[in-house]
Amino acid sequence: MKRILYILALVLAAAACAKDNGMLSADEIGVMQDAPVVGCAAGSYTLSVLSDGPFTARLDDASWIAFEEGTGRSLSAEGDTGIRLSYEFNRGLMRQTTITLVRGRKSLQVVFTQQGVLSSDISFPDRSVTLDGEGGAESVRVLSVYKDDDLDISVSYDGPSGWISGVHKSNNFINFEALANASGENRTARISAVSRKNPGIGDVMQVVQLGGEAPVMATFSEVRALLPEAGKTIVGQNWYIEGVVIGDNSEGNGGENINISANLQDLTRSARTLYIQDANGEYGFRILLDKEEDNIAARYSHVRFLVKGATLECLGGDENSPLFYNFSGVGSENLLSLSEGSRYDLPVKERYIDELCDEDIYTYVTLRDCEIPIRKGPFVPIDIRHRRVIHSYPMVIRDSRGGTSHLFTNLSADWQRDGNGLPQGSGNISGVIVHETCDNFDWDPVLMERRLDEGVLADYITGIGHVGQYQIRPFTRREIALAENFEDGFSEMLMEIRYYNASNAQIVKNVANNTIYPTYPAVPDPINSTELKGYLQLIAANGNPAATDVWRDWTHLGPEVNGEITDGPRGNGVFDYYGVPSEWVPYSSVRTTSLIMKSSAWYKGANWSDKQYWRATFSTESLSAANFPLSVQFGCVSGLGQTVGAPRYWVVEYSVDGIFWNEVEHYSVPDFPILSSRMPWQCPGPKYVSVTLPEDSALLGRSAVYVRMRPTSSVAGTITTYDGGEIVSGRETELNYFAIRYNKQ
Repeated sequence: MKRILYILALVLAAAACAKDNGMLSADEIGVMQDAPVVGCAAGSYTLSVLSDGPFTARLDDASWIAFEEGTGRSLSAEGDTGIRLSYEFNRGLMRQTTITLVRGRKSLQVVFTQQGVLSSDISFPDRSVTLDGEGGAESVRVLSVYKDDDLDISVSYDGPSGWISGVHKSNNFINFEALANASGENRTARISAVSRKNPGIGDVMQVVQLGGEAPVMATFSEVRALLPEAGKTIVGQNWYIEGVVIGDNSEGNGGENINISANLQDLTRSARTLYIQDANGEYGFRILLDKEEDNIAARYSHVRFLVKGATLECLGGDENSPLFYNFSGVGSENLLSLSEGSRYDLPVKERYIDELCDEDIYTYVTLRDCEIPIRKGPFVPIDIRHRRVIHSYPMVIRDSRGGTSHLFTNLSADWQRDGNGLPQGSGNISGVIVHETCDNFDWDPVLMERRLDEGVLADYITGIGHVGQYQIRPFTRREIALAENFEDGFSEMLMEIRYYNASNAQIVKNVANNTIYPTYPAVPDPINSTELKGYLQLIAANGNPAATDVWRDWTHLGPEVNGEITDGPRGNGVFDYYGVPSEWVPYSSVRTTSLIMKSSAWYKGANWSDKQYWRATFSTESLSAANFPLSVQFGCVSGLGQTVGAPRYWVVEYSVDGIFWNEVEHYSVPDFPILSSRMPWQCPGPKYVSVTLPEDSALLGRSAVYVRMRPTSSVAGTITTYDGGEIVSGRETELNYFAIRYNKQ
């Protein structure tokens, strides 16, 4: 832990006030901690406030910290309470912000301090500098409270050595001599400054010396023009690009990891990924570095990146994929210069989902007015025994205009299953726009055949699961800035089903006569209630409702730590309004599966065919055109652990009379992994789908509207093929969630 030399602590008048008979005097406010200090890691902190009434709290404009409730920069509260603050990982120096508390005419300020990875005693403002090849006397800035003789200055080299000499500190500079570089190749060294008395305190700066003609800056457009269509090339031009780093891996979600095969993964890529965009945020590149330790650029850093000799790849450009650009085959020596920046160096770039375009890929964007339309489970709701077949999970998101996309969360992300569950309201989501695949959700058998013809072994065909044109990858949990409460969102629900209970006496029963009734809106007796506006049934081939059965899913909230659930009995993602509060009784405490036992999902197995379908019946009598768009959400998976053969291809349709049906959207239902034969297209948890219905006026003002999910053919998967078989009677297909949403007026 690096020392903090100074902490600015203001004298708080209210902190000296004492309570009289357990109450503060009128218009008084105080805190239990007048100068909180936290470590460099990202986390949360509760500031205990003592107040005799309503008060407001405001943060200054520091971008690295926010209130977990309220608007992020301010909130209102009342009485003695705790205020939760969320702060980002600090890869730089110690930093401070001021929290202002106002009660009536009285106010006080609290100075909040976060330590940094870099020492406040010694630091290089520029993390990387570039020298020309001529050599000579050089100097670089260093900030230090130590005397010149109290520091050990040393040099280490990557490759050729001995070309730096005479290194010494004088005032706020480190001076040295560099030999001329006649090799024609760039060379790299690192200068370290370390305290002699405290060897744990120090900093390192990279020095790159050019070996030939100085590189010329190229715009992002000029680099992209090297490959106007899909292809790959090694950049021969002596170019560098200048941009801003827009992300980091401080919370484990810095980039896409990959599955090499059904059972092999490269989980180092997230830490090796560097996203940079130009100053205007018009274009961006993804840079995949050779080693994790090459990723020395902090978020918001301004960088000059040498692209000569790097491999540039242009991907996509067909009807299923946008056009985007990656660099690879590079290391830290390509970072010609690196200086600190701030969040305010990024231009404001806001979009609705339907406004995204190819040029937005690898740039930092805020998606406006979004929600996660699933009120169940964590960000990554999978059976953690099968994490080898999946590296990240695409959680469905939608916006108030009906656009849908996905939010990618790595299995290594800090928030993927942290015990808190999904936020239920709406707001903005910020992050890098990406085009990533998810084999576990969708699979392209045509592309697989093409890869087989190219000689790729079947077990090593991955990365062909298309989940849409554009997705978003946040770098921190704070960037998923959605309200926690459902009431604080733009949508309402006609009906929602989160569990299936026909018999358990400790929770509300919502199943009878081959019908599943909503668990929201919450009523004590859904089966006999006249308040509910809909229900869900499985319709058999003869047109009558058929029996379903209770099953299980993997939506336990955790927390999960090192592959184990640390709180088995609680926090499992299924809540019952009139039963046991905040707890689901039939739970599993199995620490290696994240399993919730029977009643958290429902399925149909026996005599399954493509003539059967799930059908929801609901009323829209209270809705008008102002409530558009209407949408349908559900979670689905087939197989339930050891079998395959349920229908693969499905369609969502709607009807206003139950006779004539209108197609809305096709989708596929994945198979759950088979322990003895895992395949890349299998999904170890529910796949969530959100479908926006057309703004058809015929849907409004009716006592009965119908939506169904129907198999489109008898095609099914087998143990070794994605869709090479026929439906097998008795194979299960499951739903673990269902909802119909509309916009509030």
